[in-house]
Amino acid sequence: MGAAAAFAAALSGVSASPAFAQDGARGFAVEEDDFLMLQMKVGSYSMPLEIRGYQINDGDDICLDLADVIQSLELPVRLDKKSRRATGWLFSEDQSFTLDRAAGTVQNVNNGRAPVAGDITDTPEGWCVETGALSRWFGVTFRPDIYNAVVSLESDTKLPFIEAIERRSRAARLRPKKNGFDLAEYPRADADYRVWRTPSVDVVARTDARKVSGNGTDVTGRYELFAAGELLGASVEARLASDNSLKPQSLRVRAFRQDPDGNLLGPLKATQVVAGDVTGEQGRLTAFGGVGRGAYISNQPLGRTNLFTTTVLRGTLPAGWDAELYRNGQLIAFQAEARDGRYEFEDVELFYGRNDFEVVLYGPQGQEKRERTSQPVGYNTIEPGKTYYWAHALQDNTSLLEIGTQTTIPGQVRGTWRLGAGLEHGIDEQTSIAAGVHSISLRGRRRNYAEATLNRTLGSWQIEATGAADDTGAFAARAAAAGRVGRFNLGANALWVNGGFESEFVAPGTAHQFGLRADTSLRLGRFSLPLQASVNRITLKNGSSATQLGAATSFNFKGLSLTSQLSHQIADDAVAGELEAQTELKLLANARVFGLRLRGTAEIGLAGRDTGLRSVRVATRKSVGERSDLSVNVDYLPKTDTAFFNLGFTRLFDQFAMTANTSYSTAGAFGAGLSLAFSLGPDPANGGVRVTSDRIARRGQAVVSVFLDENGDGVRGEEEPFLPEVDAAAGMRISQQPTNEDGRTVIDGLQPYKPVLVRLDEGSLGDPYLAPGSVGTVIVPRPGVPLSVELPVTRSGEVEGLLLSTTGYEMQGVQLELLDARGQVVSETVSEFDGFFLFDRVPYGTYRLRVAPGMARRLEVKADLESGIRVGQPDEIARLGTIKMEAGPPLTIATGESVEEGAPGS
Repeated sequence: MGAAAAFAAALSGVSASPAFAQDGARGFAVEEDDFLMLQMKVGSYSMPLEIRGYQINDGDDICLDLADVIQSLELPVRLDKKSRRATGWLFSEDQSFTLDRAAGTVQNVNNGRAPVAGDITDTPEGWCVETGALSRWFGVTFRPDIYNAVVSLESDTKLPFIEAIERRSRAARLRPKKNGFDLAEYPRADADYRVWRTPSVDVVARTDARKVSGNGTDVTGRYELFAAGELLGASVEARLASDNSLKPQSLRVRAFRQDPDGNLLGPLKATQVVAGDVTGEQGRLTAFGGVGRGAYISNQPLGRTNLFTTTVLRGTLPAGWDAELYRNGQLIAFQAEARDGRYEFEDVELFYGRNDFEVVLYGPQGQEKRERTSQPVGYNTIEPGKTYYWAHALQDNTSLLEIGTQTTIPGQVRGTWRLGAGLEHGIDEQTSIAAGVHSISLRGRRRNYAEATLNRTLGSWQIEATGAADDTGAFAARAAAAGRVGRFNLGANALWVNGGFESEFVAPGTAHQFGLRADTSLRLGRFSLPLQASVNRITLKNGSSATQLGAATSFNFKGLSLTSQLSHQIADDAVAGELEAQTELKLLANARVFGLRLRGTAEIGLAGRDTGLRSVRVATRKSVGERSDLSVNVDYLPKTDTAFFNLGFTRLFDQFAMTANTSYSTAGAFGAGLSLAFSLGPDPANGGVRVTSDRIARRGQAVVSVFLDENGDGVRGEEEPFLPEVDAAAGMRISQQPTNEDGRTVIDGLQPYKPVLVRLDEGSLGDPYLAPGSVGTVIVPRPGVPLSVELPVTRSGEVEGLLLSTTGYEMQGVQLELLDARGQVVSETVSEFDGFFLFDRVPYGTYRLRVAPGMARRLEVKADLESGIRVGQPDEIARLGTIKMEAGPPLTIATGESVEEGAPGS
């Protein structure tokens, strides 16, 4: 079985597994969004497809999604959901493998038959197997490193699988390399923008009553509406928020177009154009990006950042929500409800290699929303010869439409204009240059800047040099490097300032600054202990200087994830009021104890003006039945010796979520509140309007229609019926309900502007003679907008024949492909020992047969074998008879290269 067949089998086998343990599986409850994305590494090779993993057994163990492991390692193993079996072979054909969930056994020809013994956890996506069990079954060692988001595959002997990787590497220039699952190879359905698409709206409304001893009762109310739809050919988002008296306070509106393929504005080839409330692009040494009303345009890939050593993560934080920030699975920051409705994590350090960020938003009704981004450092981020540009103009911290009295945040500048533009060009695979200009208002004066940057990759190091000047002639220069030596991620930076240069990155009066940082992960038996350390030295022009030391670590033990961040500043010869000695400790914790999810933060001043415990916050929630949650929040402020207690109860209904809460403070205040959250929008499955507790305005939706394609042309005719009771999936999201009587179902929660493959769950078709008429269709979701996809189901047949070599002998082990009219590979097989080949469950249609291109080159034969192969009534079995391969062009080998070994017939 080829890689594509194994992948298809994996998808069909696990797409609808339940989110709880069954049969012999352990009873570890896992949630749909709790998985970690891990990179599989074999020696110095990184596999192109990531795998999902879960922390189970109170965080002591890691399990890996079995289908992802099979797909990543390209193992010929088939998972069958109905029979609850996995069969095939591992690494070589003499290592047969059989996993029988019903019997609770696993058998490997090398290791014999053994009980599963609860080594499998059922997850929403499929079967998750503990790494220890996988190591026993596969005869190799799976070693997870959660901190670096890596799973290493180790073996005492060189496996045939590893040798194949090395052969592929040597033969890379002989044939194009296919890196796993490429969505560009699948049919795509692009939805046109319309003059009007009815928006979806997320609604949060809250009322509170508070009474302080000796005073009257204060009653307040707030609401927030977030809407997303389309108007005049553009996506439109709007956020309306009130003050505590239910009076409208601000209305943020933005109209935008985003296209991952860069087909906007004709020759400008823009990927995004935004007007209204926008976020700007920041420089390296000059200006922050800023937020406010204005306009933005760019042709950069969506989600890309131009920063090198640090980054800024911003997003919408609905009323009453909190935000946590994780880097490579490590909790590094926390932000409570913000008054301006945004979360913002500034100066987040970037390490060499992978930087997978996840912002987890916690809602007042117990909701959880996860936003994932990745910002790698040390990789080629711009293709040679490619040029990216961006430009923005915005009015700082000012909403498009401001109503009533505006909330003023200390230190925030409002109303001034921020202008900027920049270019970046890739010179070669290791080198890029960038330039930008910025104009901002800083400390009451308009300042204009120009800056230029050179990026260069040298081995395992990336180096960046930036120079910037302002309109007075003052300038600053900064050099930074990040790389990896052994198990250590290292970074260094140096800043020199001339004249009176100052900016939003460079504090006034700075003369020079130097910094070093290191990051590693120590193995302590079964545990991995990440460590970070940094030292920074800053000197001011008045002679003041200070050394800043930082250290951080985190660990997982018995379900507890604890992160500690220690900072210490030493002031040397400081001028009074400029730099002060101080030491601070910040603790962040996240744990599951007895089914409770606990979150906590604490800030402690160890030295300096503000010593002692500064604040403590603990929050938890407990599920009470399937649709109810009980939450408790405790805050303590030692300075005033005041504690705040909040008890809330949330009930989730199909149409809305409701929370009632009571609060008490040791200062003598009592309170009670009631909040309601729901979403409403068009009901694409049944018509009319739907009201749901899911937040549908900020995510995309796919409306899947399934029909029986009687003639196999892939297009629904008037007489071709829709099919009910069929499940569909989009990426890792699965439809909550099967198709209705009209053949439609809806998949919610899709990541906007990220292409996703919408497909059918073959196991839900019921009739074994029915098969999906296509591998699926790729769509690019848009927020709040339901996009329609029609997926055909056809009756199926078979294609069989006998393959002969160019000299007339039966040819075994040849990889064959069956292609549809669009040229898409719909099925793969390998010829048997006697040359016989069979494609089963082939949807009705017309196909052509070929030898897999890579194998055709190695065998020096023509790829195309037969065309016009028809599967359908009345001939459900296409018998091709004997097919003899024809000689093709000879294989040319570049100097120093060797052809891949093990070709059939060698």
